Amino acid sequence: MTAAAAERQSGESGTRSDLPRGGLPLPRLGRIASGWAFVLPAVLVLLLLNTFPLIYSLALSFSQVSTDTGLSFGHATLGNWRILLHDDNFWTSLQFTAIFTVIAVPAEYVIGFGLALLLRDHIAGGGFFRVLFVIPMMLAPVTIGFMWRMLYDPSNGPIDAVLRGLHLGSPGWLSGSHLAVVSVVLMDVWEWTPLLFLLLLAGLQGIPDEVLDAARIDGANGLQTIMRIVFPIVGPVSVMAIFLRMIDCFGVFGQIFLLTGGGPGTATTSTTLFAFFQGFQTFNLSYGATISLALLVLVIAVATLFLLIARLVMRRVQI
Repeated sequence: MTAAAAERQSGESGTRSDLPRGGLPLPRLGRIASGWAFVLPAVLVLLLLNTFPLIYSLALSFSQVSTDTGLSFGHATLGNWRILLHDDNFWTSLQFTAIFTVIAVPAEYVIGFGLALLLRDHIAGGGFFRVLFVIPMMLAPVTIGFMWRMLYDPSNGPIDAVLRGLHLGSPGWLSGSHLAVVSVVLMDVWEWTPLLFLLLLAGLQGIPDEVLDAARIDGANGLQTIMRIVFPIVGPVSVMAIFLRMIDCFGVFGQIFLLTGGGPGTATTSTTLFAFFQGFQTFNLSYGATISLALLVLVIAVATLFLLIARLVMRRVQI
């Protein structure tokens, strides 16, 4: 077959592929409209599930809502935002959320990266360990909260039982302010390190063996190979993994609610938990919505700053 005949045949097949069953060419506008007919229902559902709650929360935060005779909006006001700026409990919850995020995410990254390095090569029992490591991530938050509450129980918990057997006493995992924060972080690290492990393992397995072999031939030791070759290659995956966990940590709620209830006092009250208490325990819906929106604005600002810094770092690392 000559080149001209092949081109003519491909053109004819392309023309036939654009024909509907009736044999008439479908206009471009009609193809676009038919595509939107399939996409539009999903778009409307997403807009309804995301846009409406956001607009409704804005309306709640800029008004004083009364629940005496049903839910009724009052006049527009900035009072909720003024109260928020001078609320020590809000800033305390924000401080805990920041500390929790700053400690938990790096710990999960370091442990996940170490596990990914160990299981990158095809070792004996590697498949079993991969499945074993991801089990915590697949459990329901309710299950995790109750399980760790049982583990930390001073009377019947296995952790304190081992410590008493070693004559070390019970440290009171959930009774002291600082130790309660550590206990919450340990629970989160146990639960979400598997996510970073899976993401980083996928990135490491994408590195060709020839690149690492060349580094060894050039005399690079293990640490130099990791710092100068592995890290730059898996940098985009690392940024994505840290970004996802950072955003999720700002919204932590269920596990802390079940483990400590925000206590002792307000030591482990996250901002989302504080918004829940205000909105659904004291029924101050306007103030609860204000706290949630303030957290949303803060998360957007932190996420934008993180991505800008990560972009600059990645440019310098990959030069």
